[in-house]
Amino acid sequence: MAAHDGGHPHTPGDDAHRASESARLASVIETEAPGLRVVGISGPGGVGKSYLLAHVLAATEPTRQNALELSLDGSNEQARGDLFGLLDSQLAKPSLPPPAEPRRDYFPHLRKVAIAHRALVEAVTAELAAGAAPPEIRDTAIALLKAGRRLNKALPVSRVVLDVVTAPDTDAGQVVDVAWKAVSNLRALQSGASLPAPIRQALGTTTRARIKHDLYNVTAEALVADLEVALGGARPRPRFAAAPIPGKERLLLWIDDFEALAPTLEELIVGALVPRLAEAPFATTLILLGRDDLEAMHPAWSQHCRRYLVDQIRLAPFGREAAFDLLEKAGVPEARREELYQVTQGFPFLLALLVEELGEEGGGSALFLRRFFDRTTRWMTPREREWLTRVCYLDEVNLDTLAPLFPGEDVERIQDWFERESSIRDPAAPVFRVRPLIREKVLRYLELRSPSRHRELLDLARKGRGG
Repeated sequence: MAAHDGGHPHTPGDDAHRASESARLASVIETEAPGLRVVGISGPGGVGKSYLLAHVLAATEPTRQNALELSLDGSNEQARGDLFGLLDSQLAKPSLPPPAEPRRDYFPHLRKVAIAHRALVEAVTAELAAGAAPPEIRDTAIALLKAGRRLNKALPVSRVVLDVVTAPDTDAGQVVDVAWKAVSNLRALQSGASLPAPIRQALGTTTRARIKHDLYNVTAEALVADLEVALGGARPRPRFAAAPIPGKERLLLWIDDFEALAPTLEELIVGALVPRLAEAPFATTLILLGRDDLEAMHPAWSQHCRRYLVDQIRLAPFGREAAFDLLEKAGVPEARREELYQVTQGFPFLLALLVEELGEEGGGSALFLRRFFDRTTRWMTPREREWLTRVCYLDEVNLDTLAPLFPGEDVERIQDWFERESSIRDPAAPVFRVRPLIREKVLRYLELRSPSRHRELLDLARKGRGG
């Protein structure tokens, strides 16, 4: 699995710093209970969510041999806004590891829906190309379709979708509004329109009609139907279906970087997949890793899905004792430990980066600074990465200081983002500001990368201070 929170500089078998959380997660994974059990793991980026899951999965491996394990993560920025790109390339891979037959596709129903959806996107693309829509409108309309946003009943376009379907330099709200109207009026998506041949060949009449306006339910039904066969729960087994995977009786599904994937996946999961997994003839454990508690992300988690939530594990930065123990095991001299704890404020991800810097010759090298920047921003969208780049030039982050650095932009939106982004915000400061360690490294990297832009942004930041 991908480790998007950064590694910890201690051995994989050591859970002394997360003993309680590890035990709670292991208990859920190892318990074989019927129905659906959902676990949330929440905390700011860099606090160790991915590490915790990887550690517990390694520790519980001998006790979950009967579980089919599937996963999704948001490490590929280009795939985050492509619904079936995510499902095809990660969740429902054409080949599963043993004991599954490696050349057998266990997801034929889902694959048919994916083929039909792509054919419909191609038909819409051709219709838009034949019209007079500007390129940014056409591209945004296609992005909405790939994310599955149009092919559902009355799904609103919210801010959370904008970064997925628009480029950083566009007026996102206006572009999406226009693109939404353009898609809504397309002949290819009207209820009575003839569908492309691949859709007619792949799906029955009812499903062909539903795929235009009920994509999430069609997709969830297809996925669960495939899982029923793979896990031996389909009675009777469909003709010509693949034999069940030997020894696999339950599903273990985890989704990392959930906040990055939510614009594309959350409506599918809470509105369609969770209810069907709850009724499926096989048991399912669903683990979702994100910055916020599940019930804070979407109202459906508390309104309709609370009965399935068995635990919400919240991770916080390490305290002094745990951080010192971690640094001691990493070989950091005792005289440096208090300093490192103070500048990282106990964040495991930042501790790991500083230990790495101390362990290599020329720790402040340009290549190290590039790695620091990449790892610090890996869970951000391109737009958020640009926001971080600029706010690092500010001593204080507020609406007044942001304005010169973001001319013509919605600075209230940027301020709201920064106030919620605890992985880069200094929690001990009396004002909103970037963590000193992150600011120092990022500014040094940006200066090396582009001295002229560095000077330009410094001048803009001075304007915000009235200098």
